Amino acid sequence: MKSDSWFLIILRSLDPVKTFRVDKRTFLVLGMGIVLVAGLIAFGIYQYVTLHRENTRLKDEMNLLKAQISGLNKKLSEAASGAFPPLKVDELQVIREPKRAGFAARFWLVEGFPHDAPYTGTLAMVAKNESLRPPVYRAIPAEMKLEKGIPQQPEKGKPFEVKEKKFVEAFFSVAEGEIFQILTVFIYSREGKLIQQKSAVIPKP
Repeated sequence: MKSDSWFLIILRSLDPVKTFRVDKRTFLVLGMGIVLVAGLIAFGIYQYVTLHRENTRLKDEMNLLKAQISGLNKKLSEAASGAFPPLKVDELQVIREPKRAGFAARFWLVEGFPHDAPYTGTLAMVAKNESLRPPVYRAIPAEMKLEKGIPQQPEKGKPFEVKEKKFVEAFFSVAEGEIFQILTVFIYSREGKLIQQKSAVIPKP
């Protein structure tokens, strides 16, 4: 016959209970140790956060300085390019040639400073008389578009290649009664940037 009763047997040890006594100093030392460790951990976290912020600040300042230096280098490069162009027009002369009914422009293209390879680009020459109304202009190459006597299509200029120096000569034919006063030479880099221009008076016929 099944029963719903349980028997609980309690075994009692006859050995006496052993106790340990801990001195108050031990608790004090342990407490001080825990406080010291916690302080060191907190100090380490503080130092890490501080150094991280300082590092971020220094990186931001460094990036700002790099940007400023880059801007200064660009300005210096542009100033140096203006003061010391890579190519310059030297000994520009305009000579009247009555037998050919016109005038010739002659000059040297001279490197401003040595290059490892020949310097390449394009050039244009514009004869003008702005005392007339409307002003009169004549360009070489003839297909170049002008705006107030300034070439607007450097890529359509006459290509050149210079190593140290190169002599250039061009002839402008003039119809009877046509008068031009000033000749201007425009020199462009291969990227189309104006690097030098020089003008000369055209002798009267």
